Amino acid sequence: MLPLLAVLADGTMAGTEGAQAAACVRKVALFKNGCNWVEMSATLPDAQSVRITAMPDALLGTVWWDAASGVRQLEGDSVEVEKSVEDYGYADLLMANEGKQVKIFSKNRQVEGKLLPPAKRETPKGSFPEPEGEQAPNIPKIFFVQTVDGVQSVAAEDVMGVDFAETPQLPMRKVMSNIVTAQLDKPNPGAEFRFGYVSDGMSWLPEYSLELSEGGTAKLTCRANIINEMADMKDVELRLVSGFPMLGEAMAPSPLNRALKLQDFLKRLGFLTEERNYTNLRGVSSAVVAAPCAAESDDFEDDEGSEDSKQVEDLFCYTLPHFSCERGKSLLIKLFSCEVPYSHVYTCCVPNQSMLERLSRSGDPVADVWHCIRLSNTGKQAWSTGIVTCTTGGQIVARSTLYFAAPGAETLLRLNKSMQTRVQCSEELVKREERNVPGRRDDSVTVSTFRGTVTLRNSSDRPMELRLTKEVNGLVTEAGKEGRTSVSPSYSGNPHSVITWKFTVQSGEEAELPYTYEYEND
Repeated sequence: MLPLLAVLADGTMAGTEGAQAAACVRKVALFKNGCNWVEMSATLPDAQSVRITAMPDALLGTVWWDAASGVRQLEGDSVEVEKSVEDYGYADLLMANEGKQVKIFSKNRQVEGKLLPPAKRETPKGSFPEPEGEQAPNIPKIFFVQTVDGVQSVAAEDVMGVDFAETPQLPMRKVMSNIVTAQLDKPNPGAEFRFGYVSDGMSWLPEYSLELSEGGTAKLTCRANIINEMADMKDVELRLVSGFPMLGEAMAPSPLNRALKLQDFLKRLGFLTEERNYTNLRGVSSAVVAAPCAAESDDFEDDEGSEDSKQVEDLFCYTLPHFSCERGKSLLIKLFSCEVPYSHVYTCCVPNQSMLERLSRSGDPVADVWHCIRLSNTGKQAWSTGIVTCTTGGQIVARSTLYFAAPGAETLLRLNKSMQTRVQCSEELVKREERNVPGRRDDSVTVSTFRGTVTLRNSSDRPMELRLTKEVNGLVTEAGKEGRTSVSPSYSGNPHSVITWKFTVQSGEEAELPYTYEYEND
């Protein structure tokens, strides 16, 4: 990957030399799975070899740039840089301020004086010290202070506070950091080097609020939760993408990340034990051949911050034209608000006969009835799948999932379980016979015919529009004039059938839904 590099206040990178150009983010297309398409640019200095700083992490095979800038390849390397220690403790702070006047507060006393360098650990001849771990910082276990009464020691684990006579130096640590160098055919000062790639470290999730009114309309408000752990962004164009793009090798880092050695890179791809695949990767190196820049694609042309969502192939994008967010922060931003029509509908799914035998007793309700609302997307914005909080008169009535709906489409939102509706199901064997089946191992098969009835009673004070389904192991032969049957083949011999009824039950009334099916016995 291309990690974020340490950049000083004057724009130079600590621990590096030579011509440099700081890259800034221009556009980001943000997917909900944590991957994103990033477009960046940098102004090239008067040099043929330029180090590009402040680049986020790229994924394998996704770095593309505009060859018109004269850049012919990118090279990955690593250098030693000083990096500030995050979440440092007292021990880190003391180690960074040797020779300064300090007051150390420990559990039972306080020690004041000049902080001395820690005692160096000598390596005995013919032996080696135990390793402390690859990432373990070299922090002493005991600190020494020159006081007026002599040298006193304080155990690092006992330090409860420190006070310096002057402003202390914040802890810094030398680490290996990756850099990327752009090689040009010839110097091209002032040219814009534009490039794009797939990265990770940033994602978004939609959330909705839905206020239901009595007139059959509801106010839908969509907000975006944006989590940024990728890079600092200032006045960039952000596209929030709804859909499921194919991102091959989405978790494989770019070979430009020299912190990842070849063997680890191959393990990540799962190619280490397969010689033929290893051969195919021998052309992969720390240089990438120039190609047309994806930043020039019409898919992400400017649209002056239109509130309408933009469709690209099977993806829908919400545009935030002037987005700013520091790395490590998260934001909650309103995307849109609109009035939408809705209607009430109740749904119920009665399981097949084998499930009913295991899960219910005679006379018990066999399935739950769910109070749902049918929402029609009459606006120009696509609705991305996300959590929705439903309220009526300011009171919360449900917290559910709003599923994707393109403009002009409908979606069903489940609110809560109806406690005033009772569904029962009864079946009886009406006939059993032997039938000849050509091509079967046996000349004949036993077929049982069952007749069943689903009974539903509406005990509420309002009519209920119902969508009721009944699953059946077998071939449905009759489902009434209102029933619609779909059949799926099964390798067990009996097909899987689903009966669907759509009807309305008035308040206090009962509906009986008959059906008949045939079942082949083993």
